[in-house]
Amino acid sequence: MRHSTLLMTAALSAALLCGCSTPARRIDPTTQGLTTVRDVNTRDWNDVAARAVNSLIASGALVRPDGRKAIVMINQVKNRTGSRARTQILTNKLRQAMLASGKALTTTAVGGRGPEDNATRQVRELENDDLFNQATVQKRGTVISPDLSLSGEIINQSTRAGRTTENTFYFHVVLTDLATGLATWEDNFEITKQETVNIFGY
Repeated sequence: MRHSTLLMTAALSAALLCGCSTPARRIDPTTQGLTTVRDVNTRDWNDVAARAVNSLIASGALVRPDGRKAIVMINQVKNRTGSRARTQILTNKLRQAMLASGKALTTTAVGGRGPEDNATRQVRELENDDLFNQATVQKRGTVISPDLSLSGEIINQSTRAGRTTENTFYFHVVLTDLATGLATWEDNFEITKQETVNIFGY
């Protein structure tokens, strides 16, 4: 009798699990994405990138006295958290938002982990290659060096009270003047998320 009861319980549990599945579907990640407590998610990246660029533009740090647009090198945003946050998502969004603002230009010829696009250097290696019309080959000494470098780091702090876990991610972003090595702007952006586990553990 006990064996039959266990079998029935297992079968019922399996049926409930199967019945709770949701078919795959497309969602709008800006409004419908999952909110993860231990990791940075899509909405977090979008939020921090927008806040960072708005703060940077409002600071006036991108304005040059000679009137030309500043050239910004996108450096590394270091992940100091215990999660596998892909910080390149943030740097890409920062680049896109900065370019869309029209307040600065960014370079792909140099970066924190090396050039994002090797083509700038590769095409100049075509000099003296008789396969190419030398009048069309890009010349050395024409690439524009960056004026500023944008870098940062992410750290987090986790606390717990009873069945509630709270995780705060601190995004620190800094703009450095490459002529002087001085920070001309920096700001912090915090995202705090909570999760409460019910008495049954799920």
